[in-house]
Amino acid sequence: MPEKPAIDIELESCSAVITYVPLRTEVPFLDYVALPKGATVYEIKPRAALDPVREAAAALAAAGDKKTAILIPGRKFDATGTRHGQGGGWYDRFLARVPREWLRIGFCYGTQFSKEPIERMEWDQVMDIVCVVDEGSLVVYDTHIKTKV
Repeated sequence: MPEKPAIDIELESCSAVITYVPLRTEVPFLDYVALPKGATVYEIKPRAALDPVREAAAALAAAGDKKTAILIPGRKFDATGTRHGQGGGWYDRFLARVPREWLRIGFCYGTQFSKEPIERMEWDQVMDIVCVVDEGSLVVYDTHIKTKV
C-alpha cells in the first residue's frame, strides 16, 4: 500500500475543510489531495461577486469549533508562505476574519512558486503550507509560520 502524501496526513487531523471552486488558472486540488472522510466541507464559490466578510461568517458557522483547514488558491506563492492572489485582496480580507488557528494551505503550479521571498505587504495573509503542482507531482512546503507566531 503506497504511503499517504504528507498533506493528506495534515488534513486528516481536521474535521472541517474550507475549499474553493478552482478557476481556469487555479489548481484543481481534489486531483492531488483527499479530503478527510466525514469532515464538514464548506465550498467558497468563485469570488468575484462574493462579499469576503459574509463568506467568512458563513465559513465560521459551518466549521463551528472544529479543527479547520482552509485551501486557498493564488497566482504567486513563496516558500515563506507569502501569497499573491488576483490583486483585489479578497482572501486577505476573508482570512483576517477567521481564526488564525485554521490551517492555511495554499495551492499553485510550479511556475507560480518562488523559493526566494516575494514582496509581502502588511495586509498579506500568510500560508502555513504551500502545495506546488509541478510536472504532475505535488510538492509540499511547510512555511513554519506557526512556530514563528
